[in-house]
Amino acid sequence: MTELREHQLRIAAARADFLEYGPAGAAGVGNVVAASWERSQSAGVDADRYRVTFHEDIDFDSRLARCSRPVIERLTDDMADVPVTIALTDSRARIIDRRDCSTAVGRVLDRVDFQRGFSFEETGCGTNGVGTAFEVGAPVSVVGCEHFNQTLIQFACTGAPIFDPLTGRVAGVLDVSMLADSWTTLVEALVRSAATEISRNLLLDRSQAKRALFETYLRADARPRQSVMAVGESIMVNEHARHLLSPDEQHTVAQYAEFLMTKHDRGLHTVTLENGRAIRLRTSRITCDGDPVGMVLLLDEVHPDIGLHVQPALAAPQSVATPTSSAHQMHTPAWRSALTQTTDALATHTAVLVLGEPGTGRLSAISEAFGELHGSAPVVIVDAARIERGEQVSTLRRDTAGPALVVIRHLDQVGPHGHAELTALVAHAVAAGHHIAATAAPIDGDVVGPFADLLDHFGSSVTVPPLRLRSRDLSTLTARIVKTLAPQRCTRISPQASRAISAFSWPGNITQLRDALGTALRRRPVGEIQVADLPGYCRSNSSRTLTQLETAERDAIISALDESGGNRMRAATVLGMSRSSLYRKLHTYGISSV
Repeated sequence: MTELREHQLRIAAARADFLEYGPAGAAGVGNVVAASWERSQSAGVDADRYRVTFHEDIDFDSRLARCSRPVIERLTDDMADVPVTIALTDSRARIIDRRDCSTAVGRVLDRVDFQRGFSFEETGCGTNGVGTAFEVGAPVSVVGCEHFNQTLIQFACTGAPIFDPLTGRVAGVLDVSMLADSWTTLVEALVRSAATEISRNLLLDRSQAKRALFETYLRADARPRQSVMAVGESIMVNEHARHLLSPDEQHTVAQYAEFLMTKHDRGLHTVTLENGRAIRLRTSRITCDGDPVGMVLLLDEVHPDIGLHVQPALAAPQSVATPTSSAHQMHTPAWRSALTQTTDALATHTAVLVLGEPGTGRLSAISEAFGELHGSAPVVIVDAARIERGEQVSTLRRDTAGPALVVIRHLDQVGPHGHAELTALVAHAVAAGHHIAATAAPIDGDVVGPFADLLDHFGSSVTVPPLRLRSRDLSTLTARIVKTLAPQRCTRISPQASRAISAFSWPGNITQLRDALGTALRRRPVGEIQVADLPGYCRSNSSRTLTQLETAERDAIISALDESGGNRMRAATVLGMSRSSLYRKLHTYGISSV
């Protein structure tokens, strides 16, 4: 009797004892397999009844599939005379590629649905080379009776996780399966080596700029005991940073880094977290053809007792004893920083220019900051664009007593006609001792003409973050807008609708959020607002601006999904398109089923 056969008899006896007596019966079984049996049993997997789930919404030509293809083809050629089947899964343990080196083994595996589209998560079919490799994050061999489910005992499978080198997450698993009697330890080395090569291909597939971000991150991570984050298309966090920051705090810091990239800012910054901890950031921007593609952050906690200084721009406002305004209820550091800088400028009578995308709350930040300093003192708002078109006259009452604030909206839209009027207005306000503030869009390139002349009157500039970088403020903003639009009604946002609001990127910022909530309140004046009450675009997150025809098609798809209760097959029938076409369009338009 061979050693493998004897081992399998011992495992078979231990498996029977485990199924009858529980964990105590797994004596003599390896830790990885014993732990997997326990997880399988806890998940409710039936050891005798076999069932795997088929999924239709799988991208069989994903980046992982493309990067794996040359490796799998070479591995298939190398093992052409070996009775095995090679399989690749995605990040959810669903098979996306399969190659048979032996038609006989392939036919047997067909009977257990080891085919493209089927999921082999451990919670679905118990201990196996794919699902267990995901669970332990390391190469695993499951041979014969080590499988939890009786149907799989005839097989042996060796799976190795494929790590995305940028995110550190498991992107998929490479698996080699065969009949249990054919298994050999030599398979483990082959699978492990091939999975490592696929990981390298994932890195090489990245653009040069993304590789530069990863390489900068690796150099920073080489520093002893240094907390490091890299922010780009994804977020990389080393072990020290994971101990320093909770997942929510990592997200907060990452969004602040994205905000710094939009400002073309670099150097030393300090972020004050919601719990009062201050984190110092040393930043390094990664650019490609002048455009920022990422940022590497060196993180250190600021400890006042050893003399480190928190930057005033990000500390609590010094000019106000107890901030009570609604703006101070926001949690995003970039917004709190903008509000603090605006308050400090107005407190020193410095004319301040507040930059930001339309609808980001630039005027609100100015009004809140001035209100903190002077309560209900008068605020005069003029619009440079309307003055330029002759639709508004810039006047300031001469009998205005005490401190007042003059705000010039859309200062960057001033032209020759409005230049003289606004220059006179600013001179009058300065002579009267009033505060001056203005709003403008973010500045790209050189500033010339009347706008450049008017900038000479300003001594400070502040940038307000867009709503897509204020995810932690969304729930507060949503609740406030609903209360403003329907102050006396009993209205609330359902959890599903809240998730849809959080998932959308809001290119129109707070203005678009207000419009969306207004639409929802017209559809459901009282009660709990549902996802279906929101405009269709709230369930679409396309990375580009859609044409009118594409917008109509997107809305039709969302409507069909609503009418079909989320059933994609039924929605495809209603729309008169194939399921594959529907799946492709769901991906194109970024439509999520919330």
